[in-house]
Amino acid sequence: MPKKEKDYERQKKVFKTMVEKDHLNGYCCECGAKGPQWASTNLGVFLCQRCSGIHRNLGTHISKVKSLTLDNWTTEQLEEFQSLGGNSSSNQKYFGSIQPRPTPLSNSDM
Repeated sequence: MPKKEKDYERQKKVFKTMVEKDHLNGYCCECGAKGPQWASTNLGVFLCQRCSGIHRNLGTHISKVKSLTLDNWTTEQLEEFQSLGGNSSSNQKYFGSIQPRPTPLSNSDM
């Protein structure tokens, strides 16, 4: 198996394991859309396509967005992402007990 295929399989396994450990990782951490295909590597959250665009517009100094399937992740990025704990940990850190959680607005929603 070529190196890139091995890397992709490893990536896929990490993401699958994270979803199995916490079902909330199977949803966008921002809006709750099912089956996110993007992530913020430095915040440790899974994102849908719409919310990934919003995060990209924040700038890489705030949120570094990568595709779960289209981009190659380094071992360091995968380890860092896993260590952040996923959606539940991030939402607890940034929102605490705020209910309901605010939903992001894009510039086109304003």
